[in-house]
Amino acid sequence: MITGGRRRAAFGVLLLIGAALTPVACTTAPPARVVNVLGTWEDAEQRAFEDVVAPFERETGIDVRYKGTRDVAAVVAARVEEGDPPEIAVLSSPGDLLHYVKTNKLAPLDGVHPQYAPEWLAPGQVNGRQVAVVLKAALKSTIWYNRAKLDSIHEPVPTTWEQLKSTTAKLRAAGTTPWCMGLASSSTSGWPGTDWIEDLVLARSGPDIYDAWVRGTLPWEAPEIKSAWQSWGELVTNQDSVRGGPINVLLSGFDKSEQVLDARGGCVFDHQGSFVAGTYAGRTPPGAARGYDTFAFPGFDTPPAREVAGDVAAMFHPTPAARDLLNYLTGTRAQALWVKSGTALSPDRNVPPDAYQDEVTRRLGTELAGARSIRFDGSDLMPTTMRSAFQRAVSAYVSDPSALDRILDDLERVRATAY
Repeated sequence: MITGGRRRAAFGVLLLIGAALTPVACTTAPPARVVNVLGTWEDAEQRAFEDVVAPFERETGIDVRYKGTRDVAAVVAARVEEGDPPEIAVLSSPGDLLHYVKTNKLAPLDGVHPQYAPEWLAPGQVNGRQVAVVLKAALKSTIWYNRAKLDSIHEPVPTTWEQLKSTTAKLRAAGTTPWCMGLASSSTSGWPGTDWIEDLVLARSGPDIYDAWVRGTLPWEAPEIKSAWQSWGELVTNQDSVRGGPINVLLSGFDKSEQVLDARGGCVFDHQGSFVAGTYAGRTPPGAARGYDTFAFPGFDTPPAREVAGDVAAMFHPTPAARDLLNYLTGTRAQALWVKSGTALSPDRNVPPDAYQDEVTRRLGTELAGARSIRFDGSDLMPTTMRSAFQRAVSAYVSDPSALDRILDDLERVRATAY
């Protein structure tokens, strides 16, 4: 069981011998091995983590002390500056780790050996060395939809971008709002729009173009990148395509599951990662038929690579206990426990499908394991300044689509120094 500050002490024991009390010498317990973990998980995600590490603590005697905060990047930066970083930090953006590599603050993960495919190890590698590792995964190239509303216009699930556009138009004509969309997300508002751009670049132009763009070697003004913005704009700037129109998109939060499930109105489609599976399931009454489903982000000519994301762990203090914990968390046993909680998918292909507890997450986990090609979330891999500029640019574009050339020029100026 994780506690924030478990303390162990040995007290002198008094033995009663007849009528006399005779002090017995104190014995001191050996110092506990402790691993401090700082991450973003709170509420259900934190409880899931506690359940995952409970067997590890029981069997090793290592005390895992977890602290969760939604502003983990800022907290880690402050603690590193103060000279008091945790043994392990878990972040959603590998790009935030680049600075610590350059300043020699991170310990290489020598001796940590997850059984992952190379694509899942790559986000945590710098100059050929593993400095971070994915702990839990998400499949981002996913669209959630209301089954009854799509059936009402007698349309199949779209498998190409043109079909998706056609279905969007038919829903509008039927008086049904096609898309739920929201960009608001505290200090990272705009990130749902970056997912759209990334999926479109990957689906239309392929992994090589995507990689060059994410690495900073392809200009933002390149036609492959500009066309992705324009394709997204065809949806988001149409007053009848998006619930509430563009202004509502800017003001609304990213979680739209309630609107998709609203039988009286709402909208039909929600472009969101697999991590919202628990929210959808939680809004379905026990015993009720599931009113939602998912399909893969449509391709253009061939089935596209799938965009993925994940929470990555890095080690600031290379203690044996910290290495033991990372080896455990990336092992199949812990990964199976994690997916059982419904809060994550696994990058470990050895996790059996029946570890997933519901039909939707089981299918998404199977899709993830069997994906022909995957690419990690592009903005999460970008340097922090580039990612922040990208998020702001998304909001600026929704506010004024006619300013796209200026917006891309501004992003190009950031690229010149961010990398």
